[in-house]
Amino acid sequence: MIFMSNNTLEIIQLIAQYIPKEQRILLLKDLLEVHGSIYKTSKVTKISRPQLYSYLASDKRSYPNDQVTARILVSLMDIKRTLIKDRLRQLSKDFNELINKI
Repeated sequence: MIFMSNNTLEIIQLIAQYIPKEQRILLLKDLLEVHGSIYKTSKVTKISRPQLYSYLASDKRSYPNDQVTARILVSLMDIKRTLIKDRLRQLSKDFNELINKI
């Protein structure tokens, strides 16, 4: 596990607030792919298995909240730091393009 300062953790929590619902699910799926099972993903993120199943359900009535999304990001940053940074940069670019259309 990569050491993250309190400042970095706070920044990740702030970033999590701006991640769209569908992107949260994609991040969770990335983490699940890395760990290979709901059980391991649950242990790493401290998200219950029933809650993970609920997030991954096809009806999509449940999405990770900001705190859960931050835990997913932290876990992914330990494993796929570059991928996550690139994905966050793309989200920022998309958001800026929308702002410029106003």
